[in-house]
Amino acid sequence: MPMPKAKKGESKQGFISRCIARLTKDERDKFPAREQRAAICYSEWGETPEERKKYDAARKRKREKMH
Repeated sequence: MPMPKAKKGESKQGFISRCIARLTKDERDKFPAREQRAAICYSEWGETPEERKKYDAARKRKREKMH
């Protein structure tokens, strides 16, 4: 099955969520680890691993502020 592609006007988070959900549903046997599915989706978005680390760190800080 082809990899998901971002739809016109779709947000980064919207695409990543949709992509992971699709891979979880249709490709779980090929990509058993959620982290692996996430890495694939971030790669499809066009993000490098370094950019993803920065994004994940910012999300973690935001969650910590909320609690």
